[in-house]
Amino acid sequence: MSSPQFIEINPDNIAPFCDLYLRVFNAAPWHDGWIIEAVTERLCSFGDFPRFYGLGLVIDEVPVALVLGWGERWIQSWHFQIKEMCVANELQGRGLGKMLMRELESRLLAQDYQAVFLYTGSHVPAKDFYQTLGFKLDEQDVLGKRIERASSMLA
Repeated sequence: MSSPQFIEINPDNIAPFCDLYLRVFNAAPWHDGWIIEAVTERLCSFGDFPRFYGLGLVIDEVPVALVLGWGERWIQSWHFQIKEMCVANELQGRGLGKMLMRELESRLLAQDYQAVFLYTGSHVPAKDFYQTLGFKLDEQDVLGKRIERASSMLA
């Protein structure tokens, strides 16, 4: 097995990373139920964001990890929102995720970002992983709501 190599992900080279995403998020603990067409549409749409940035890790030209997100302007600086991050199931726990995240932070610093944030489940292993990297819970709550068509609400 070769050494891991970093590759910047863009809409032109994202396709091989879609299969990685599908395999990771259809397995435990998520069991999401993705199909490749939906994954491809989701990840490719991220490239439409003006400050999209993606970084992947490949071994022997095979994608083994990815992190995707975009910059958001805040009061006096730019912050980077990580929208997706994953490591191939069979390679988790070997330091590849930590390596990828450290490289991402280094590259974001070079682009003058001053903060990184993300959302993750409160009861999944990813939360502990991010906390080992120095991420901290902030004082904001995430609220969500399903929306329904008006006709079904009247019945």
